[in-house]
Amino acid sequence: MALLQEGEEQREEGAGDGGKRMVEDLLMNKGEKLKSALLTSLATRLADDPFAKVKQLIQELVDRLLQEANSEASQKGWCDKAIAEARQKRDYAAKEVTTLNAEMSRLESLVEQLTLELGELEKAIQQIKDDQKEATQIRTDEKKENEASIQEAKDGLTALDQVIDTLDKFYKTAAKAKVELVQTSGPEDDAPDAGFAAGEAYTGAQGAGGGVLGMLEVMKSDFMRSVSETEAAEKQAEQDHLEFMTETGKSLAEKETAEGQKKKQKSDASTKLTDTKDDLGSEMATITSSIKELLQLKPVCMDTGMSYEERVSRRQDEIEALKQALCVLGKYAAYGPDAAASAEC
Repeated sequence: MALLQEGEEQREEGAGDGGKRMVEDLLMNKGEKLKSALLTSLATRLADDPFAKVKQLIQELVDRLLQEANSEASQKGWCDKAIAEARQKRDYAAKEVTTLNAEMSRLESLVEQLTLELGELEKAIQQIKDDQKEATQIRTDEKKENEASIQEAKDGLTALDQVIDTLDKFYKTAAKAKVELVQTSGPEDDAPDAGFAAGEAYTGAQGAGGGVLGMLEVMKSDFMRSVSETEAAEKQAEQDHLEFMTETGKSLAEKETAEGQKKKQKSDASTKLTDTKDDLGSEMATITSSIKELLQLKPVCMDTGMSYEERVSRRQDEIEALKQALCVLGKYAAYGPDAAASAEC
C-alpha cells in the first residue's frame, strides 16, 4: 500500500513537472508570437517557481490584465468623451467665428456707408440753411427798400396833392376876379400898353396854370403807379419768399428726419459691431482653449504607441494564453502531453 501511494505521488510529481514544462513552452511561444514581455517573463519565472504556485501566479496575472482592461476601457470612455467635447467646442467656435466675421464685415460696410450718407446729408442741410439765411436777408433788405420807395412815393403824392390843391384853388378863384370901372381921364391915357385892358381884373395865367396842373397830374399818376407797382412787387416778392421758405423748409425737415434715422442706424450698427467683436474674441478664446485641451489629451489618449483596439486585442490574446496555460496545468494529469490539444483547452 505504501509503495502504491509512493508511486502515485511520483507520477503526480512527474505529471506536474511535465505540465509545468508544457506551460513554460506555451507561454514562451505565445509571448514571442504576441511580442508580450509579460508572457515571456512569466515563462522564465515558472522555471524557478514551485508547481504549487504556478496556477496562483497565472491567475493573478489574468486578474491583473482584466483589471487593466477595465481601467483602460474607463479611460477610453473618458478620453472619447473629453476629445469629443473639445472637438465639438472647437468646431462650434470655428463655425461661429466664420459667422461673426461675415457679420462684422457687413456691419463695418454699413457703418461706413451710413457715415458717407450722413456727411452728404449734413452738407445738404447746411446748404439749405445757408440758402434760407441768405434769402431771408435779401428779402429783409428788399422789403426795406420797397417800403422806403413806397413811402417816398406817398410823400411825393401828398406834396403833389397839396400843390395841385393850392394851384387849383388859386386859378379857380383868380378866374372869378372882377374890377369896378371908374370914369377917369388924365395922363394915364397916354401910358404904354400893360398887356391888359383898362378896367380888366387880373385872373392869373389861366392857360399856363392849366399846363402846370396837367403836368402835376401826370406826376401824380406816376407816383401812384410807382406805389401800386412797388406794392405789387413787394407782395409778389413776399409770396415768392414764403414759397421758397416753405419748399426749402419741407426739404430741410425731410433731410433732418433722414439724418436722425441714419444716426440711430449708425449708432445701432456701431453697438452691434462692438458686441460682435467681443463675441469674436470670446469664440477665439474658446478655440484656443479647446486646442490646448486637445494637445493635453493627445499624450494620454492618442499618442499611446498603438490603437486602443490593438491593445485590447493583444491583451485578450494574453489572457487567452494564460487561461490556456491554467487549463493545461489542470488537465495534464488526465491527458498528459495531449492536454494542450484537448477539447477543453
